[in-house]
Amino acid sequence: MAITGNKGEWSEIYTLFKLLGEGKVYAGDADMNKMDLYYPILNIIREESKKYEYRPNVEQNIVIVDEDNNEYARISMDKFMKESQHLLKEIKAAKDRTFSVPTTESFMGMIGCTKLKAPSKDKADIHIVIHDLRTNMTPLLGFSIKSQLGSASTLLNAGLPTNITYNVVGKKLTDAEIQEINDINEHLPRIQALIDKGCSLAYCDIEHKTFKNNLLFLDSCMPQFISECLISDSMPGSTSSLKDAVENVAQKNPFNFTGSDVISFYEHKMKVLLLDAALGMTPANEWKGRYDANGGYLVVRKDGEIVCYHFYNRNDVEDYLYHNTRFERASRSRYNYGSLYRGNDGDVYFKLNLQIRFKK
Repeated sequence: MAITGNKGEWSEIYTLFKLLGEGKVYAGDADMNKMDLYYPILNIIREESKKYEYRPNVEQNIVIVDEDNNEYARISMDKFMKESQHLLKEIKAAKDRTFSVPTTESFMGMIGCTKLKAPSKDKADIHIVIHDLRTNMTPLLGFSIKSQLGSASTLLNAGLPTNITYNVVGKKLTDAEIQEINDINEHLPRIQALIDKGCSLAYCDIEHKTFKNNLLFLDSCMPQFISECLISDSMPGSTSSLKDAVENVAQKNPFNFTGSDVISFYEHKMKVLLLDAALGMTPANEWKGRYDANGGYLVVRKDGEIVCYHFYNRNDVEDYLYHNTRFERASRSRYNYGSLYRGNDGDVYFKLNLQIRFKK
């Protein structure tokens, strides 16, 4: 049976081929430009039914070794580079959501790959031993791969655990007015109708105890901060930009920060959330601060170049995440997103939902 996958899944094999073809990976800046800094690749480890190690040598070959340390194959780096270029063309040309690439599948068989995505219990898509020329360290690191060749992927997925509840304050709404506003299909017009009624939103609670605790683990102000960002993102004229939302919250300064750089105070909170969500934290599982993708991120750009955001360069990783993600509005039908309702106490409440997606 042919191996099939979407563009994001094929991008993982493309990344494997290209990294082995080049033998190094360049660091990226916040705009995904290559920097002068690069990391030589000493080894890539991939484990499916068996574990294989891919080791570049001085003769410009990739020596593939099995889990018993027996040589499985020896293939030139140039061959990996040519295979990566062919696969890139196939990914870009693909019209269907999922597709096969027979010639690439044949080469995968030569190097011990039987699947597009190696099984993983964490957020790491590829494990690499790199040589950090500045520290002279050679750690084995797990990297998450994000590709711009396919659909934009999510950083933090929507679900019932990411629901946030707000009190509707201001005018007391009647049941008829609640129904009238709920009948509006689009989110921003619904918020505008709420404003026109003389109402506003005030943070009440994070519904899911584990997600609330995770946010508190990051920062005691995080639940309210995120709630304020989502209010900003719901205002008429919103761009869904995290940066714009953070700057709007900074203008309100709900935590009364009195330092010289108020925007940096709020930017830091968002970057903490993005980094932890990127490298390990999920809403429904207790977060203890241990990163799964402990190397950072590899990004496949639209032109096929790959840039690395190494966790050692934490500021670069944070800047990349901050400038390349956006809020996404969740499904109203699935998560009660943007819905008004009257509680048992007679007060009116409103639900928003946190979802963060990479920009295309």
